[in-house]
Amino acid sequence: MALGLFIPVASFAAIDLMPKEVTVDADTTSVQVVNNGDRPEYVTIALSRLLNPGVPLQDERVEPVAETKHPALYAYPFRMTLAPGQTKTITLKAVRAVETEAVYRLDVQPVIKVLGTEQKKTSANVVVNLGFSGLVRQLPAKPRESLAVECVDEGAMLTATGNVRVRVEGAKVGGHEIDRFNVYPGVPLPLKGHVVAIPGQPTCTGGRP
Repeated sequence: MALGLFIPVASFAAIDLMPKEVTVDADTTSVQVVNNGDRPEYVTIALSRLLNPGVPLQDERVEPVAETKHPALYAYPFRMTLAPGQTKTITLKAVRAVETEAVYRLDVQPVIKVLGTEQKKTSANVVVNLGFSGLVRQLPAKPRESLAVECVDEGAMLTATGNVRVRVEGAKVGGHEIDRFNVYPGVPLPLKGHVVAIPGQPTCTGGRP
């Protein structure tokens, strides 16, 4: 029997994930995977913990749950096949409580299976498909949200001093309002500027409150 070769590919809006962000507390929850394309899709499913949530996407560091000795959360199944228009469920199961919020990437990635002598014919004309990455938040039993702002030479340093993320809206740097953002426990976030103003916090000017 010929061995199969699985090629990860990228899928033009064929696969979608709903919802895009989900919260898990003490038990289980689920997300839906839908095939919007016109051909069957075989997808793999991987859950990875974000080690530095809240940073720009290109700076993210992740740890695959499959490589973790004592994971707090896992997702199943690990793979599935979807017919055109079909929807299936991914279950997220909490197996261990967390003391502070943990954040994960749930990656649903289509693959193409190339068998035996077909490999040469198809590998030169691979159908390109786009996968999807969702965000999963695992919360502690008693969430506490609080934020500390320290004025530093380059602007301000924001630290989540509770055990869950803090969403900051209406912040201004140099007099200009910036997009809302999240600050996560254990991942201090710098804002650089001569004047940094965070709603409900003292304004930092030149490194001084």
